[in-house]
Amino acid sequence: MREPIRGYPGFVSALRRYRLQGFVVSGNKEASVNRTLTADPAAESHAQRPVLLATVTGLLLLVALVLWQAVLRFPDLDLSALAGAWQARPPLDGLLFREAQLPRVVAGIVVGVGLGLAGALMQLITRNPLVSPDLLGITAGAQFGVILGLLLPASLGLPVIFIGGLLAAGLTFLLAGGSRTTPLRLVLAGMAVGQALYALITLFLTLNARAAMVVSLWDTGSLSQMGWGGLLPALWLVPPLLLVIVLMRRPINMAVLGDAQMRMLGLSPRLLKAVVIGVGTILTALAIHLAGPLGFIGLVAPNLVRYGLGIRWPSRLLPLAGLWGAVLTLGADALVTGLKGWIDLPLGTLSAMIGSLAVLLLLRVMARPGPAAQADVFSGEPGGTRWPVGPTGLALGLLGALGLGMLDGATTIRLGDLLAGENWAWTLVDLRLPRLLVDACGGALFAMSGLILQSVTRNPLASPSVLGVSQMAALAVLAGLVVSPDLIVAARLPFAWAGAALALCLIVGLNLRHGLEPLRLILTGFALTGLAMSVTSLLIAYHSQNVVLALIWMTGSSYAATWTDVISLAPWLGLGLVLAWLGRRWMDLLALGDGVADSLGLASTRKRLWLLVLASLMIASGVSVLGPVAFVGLLVPHAVRLLGFQGYRQRLVVTPLLGALLLVLADILGQRLLAPLDIPLGIMTAAIGAPVFLVLLSRTYLRRE
Repeated sequence: MREPIRGYPGFVSALRRYRLQGFVVSGNKEASVNRTLTADPAAESHAQRPVLLATVTGLLLLVALVLWQAVLRFPDLDLSALAGAWQARPPLDGLLFREAQLPRVVAGIVVGVGLGLAGALMQLITRNPLVSPDLLGITAGAQFGVILGLLLPASLGLPVIFIGGLLAAGLTFLLAGGSRTTPLRLVLAGMAVGQALYALITLFLTLNARAAMVVSLWDTGSLSQMGWGGLLPALWLVPPLLLVIVLMRRPINMAVLGDAQMRMLGLSPRLLKAVVIGVGTILTALAIHLAGPLGFIGLVAPNLVRYGLGIRWPSRLLPLAGLWGAVLTLGADALVTGLKGWIDLPLGTLSAMIGSLAVLLLLRVMARPGPAAQADVFSGEPGGTRWPVGPTGLALGLLGALGLGMLDGATTIRLGDLLAGENWAWTLVDLRLPRLLVDACGGALFAMSGLILQSVTRNPLASPSVLGVSQMAALAVLAGLVVSPDLIVAARLPFAWAGAALALCLIVGLNLRHGLEPLRLILTGFALTGLAMSVTSLLIAYHSQNVVLALIWMTGSSYAATWTDVISLAPWLGLGLVLAWLGRRWMDLLALGDGVADSLGLASTRKRLWLLVLASLMIASGVSVLGPVAFVGLLVPHAVRLLGFQGYRQRLVVTPLLGALLLVLADILGQRLLAPLDIPLGIMTAAIGAPVFLVLLSRTYLRRE
């Protein structure tokens, strides 16, 4: 018989006997805790064994890594010189130990503990094991703070990084619905906030070549320290933050029950979340300040403790997440230093690879979301009313935009000048028109690929940029340019197609047995995007002769496009439109579900495969010329639905026109906004697309009861 619970202490005492079974991604509060009462002292003793084993193992590994990184990996080190390391005039080995080796080890411990605790805190407070500083936009906000810090005195660097991360986290939670958010909303809002901030970062870097090189190298991540100066802020701030976490252990334990139960106990969920996000953001800012972006620790360390070691109770999980975060960070650093003889692999690149694999592994370990999580996407799609805009109106608008971009600019061209055969006027047209036509062709290709992907996956969130397909295609092209710098535009297509096809195969193959669920699909795309961007940063930092141009192309740009680029794009656009039109019946039937489609004689699996091949070809052809332009493939299909076009016969006509119009207008705006500065096309689409996507997110999810 269960004993009665009297007051707060009695509630806490009883709650401690409950065995926490983990998180459910669907957001079901009651299912997050399995209230199996274990009052047996033997069971309590048995529950302590994993904690003891995890603690002892972690400490032994940490000590071994500290000794290896600080002393043992230097075979020529004079150990007797270490005793005089703190003398006024130490020997060379002692000086290196004091000012380089030991600070690097301490930095690894501080970074690992900070990111491990930050990730665990955010996962506990959101009740979502896939939350990390990267997914909440905190890393992007902190990186934006790093950029701003370059313009300010060095003493303001860390506060600016912290403020950037805190504002990004607050904006993500606000736009995701605050206390009413779900894991999917949180991921989508964090992704959009991160995209917008990365667009601003890239814009700044294109203006400053020196800063671009510095940030590209810093982006690869490193624990190397020049003395103790960089560590002093962390050594002052980390102990008080740890004390705050210790004092908050009871409220954090209560957080697993849900907001309603917390209010019954007199706790404020909003205040707790605000404090936890603040502490987590400071820890993340300190880590980024010391080592650059190493976000995988915040994702992997808590889940290693939770799923690998079987420890789920918050007050036990938090210290172990910090301990194993330090082990993982020093272990990754040891692996990087051990590989230097074969490959110069930066710590940030390795961490992104590990983080990507960890996300994919966690998606296999986690329980499948329930129907509520499915409905969060499919039943929330807003209905559209038919607007008085048809294909004819869009075609006229596109012609008007082309005319505006061709005639207006720093030097205005009059029709009379063209009719009079003025050479300067026709020369300007010859420079401006190919760029506008490349914009139009690229916009149509990206928009059509997004429409096909959303049809094949029956997921309104699928698009080349969200799924990481564009980034993988761009990475393949960049790798081809590294191997052959003189690679012509037409020869880039096979590389881009290989990258896009590989990304789609991974995304569909890893998620097909789960029904291509929206959250899993987006997290897989997030993992591929992180992997592609980390390797891209490595290639740009170590193999690019012009960092700024490489950054511009990786963002997406039609700058200096020629008629050769138009000729390279136009045939693939024509072929793609024809094939998509021939497959319109397939898409209509696939929208009804595989069972209905198969009963009507459609081999759904084979048709999906052919449509994916077509989508990958369209993405590859666009990326090979323009680079990975973001948000077009996501926003345009939504806009077409909102305009009231429902059948694919209509959508296949309207979508390419609207995509072409969007990219042409974005490029014209980018040329005029900060003239004579030419803002890259990808930055403009991200700057426009991210806010629009967030508005669409609020309309789709946050207005639903």
